[in-house]
Amino acid sequence: MKHKLISVAAIAVLLFMVLGNSIACSPATTYTLTTTSTAGGNVTTPGEGTYTCNASQVVNLVATPDSGYRFVNWTATAGTLGNATAAQTTFTMPSQNATVTAHFALNMTYIVNVPDTSQPPTSLRAQWCAPMAMINILCYWDVVMGHHNAINVTAGLPAKTAADLLGWFMDTSNLGSPARVNAGQAGTLDVDIGPGTMEFVRWDAAHPLGTPPPALPPGKLGYNWTVTTNCTTNYTLSLAFYKNEIDAGRPLVVSFTYWNPVFGVNLTDPQSGETISAANWGTNYGYHTDPDETWSGDVGHAVTGVGYKLNWDPDGAGPLVPGDYVIVYDNWASTPKNIAIPWAFWKCLFAVNPGP
Repeated sequence: MKHKLISVAAIAVLLFMVLGNSIACSPATTYTLTTTSTAGGNVTTPGEGTYTCNASQVVNLVATPDSGYRFVNWTATAGTLGNATAAQTTFTMPSQNATVTAHFALNMTYIVNVPDTSQPPTSLRAQWCAPMAMINILCYWDVVMGHHNAINVTAGLPAKTAADLLGWFMDTSNLGSPARVNAGQAGTLDVDIGPGTMEFVRWDAAHPLGTPPPALPPGKLGYNWTVTTNCTTNYTLSLAFYKNEIDAGRPLVVSFTYWNPVFGVNLTDPQSGETISAANWGTNYGYHTDPDETWSGDVGHAVTGVGYKLNWDPDGAGPLVPGDYVIVYDNWASTPKNIAIPWAFWKCLFAVNPGP
């Protein structure tokens, strides 16, 4: 009887295997989904890691930025994102492995690709900060943006050479246009930056300007721009003016009474790759050491304003002062490209508008 029971059981197993193989479906094919992020935040749903998913499976995604950062977008090596620019979205799994990445950036407003030209100009003159700060903006509209009202305004010249010419129209260090009035001071009078810029921009074969001007570069074209000078001492109003220009995508020149920042924290924007060097004002007011610059009265140190970050504490519990920071290009080769400085001690703003 025992042997008979064993035989019956063996037959049952054999039949199950034969019949089962004839009607069962193959298991569903699965793929791996990897979720990751750039610096500045995390994928909080489903979390960062590697998951097993079926083809066409819909996965919920949530990206959460760190303090001081913002979510930018999602990217995927394959599959379909519901809304690539929404922090909360979905992802439909493809019939292959895929990686989804959440991208973050510093929570700031920043105009990218503005040229960064450093002193000295081609003529090797010192304290040429205003022409250098302004030529960055002229080259931005002409070379970078190709604005229809700026083509060849810099005549295709190297920026340092164009700055030499622009400095003549500004009468920088009393070495230029008789239309300006400079009592032999080093640097550029605040009152001459706007008019000098507008004359250089307008300068062409039909508008020789000056008695005599430098030789007109071949191909130099002239345009009518507006340059608005704002020298209000109300820092709230001047910051609002600065912010409006940056929000409109227009870099501008800013000048202040002294230049002696103490550099503290370097932050790299994971989206643009730009490094922002946060700075604070030092206590030895009155100079910067490359070379010494001492400004007072009607002359300031001019830089190119390219962005801002409001209500910011760059180093947490560190020594830097929390507050509203502006991001500028200084024009000495020894200083970092992007310097974030607390909004204080500003003298004048020079907003350049090439038109619609």
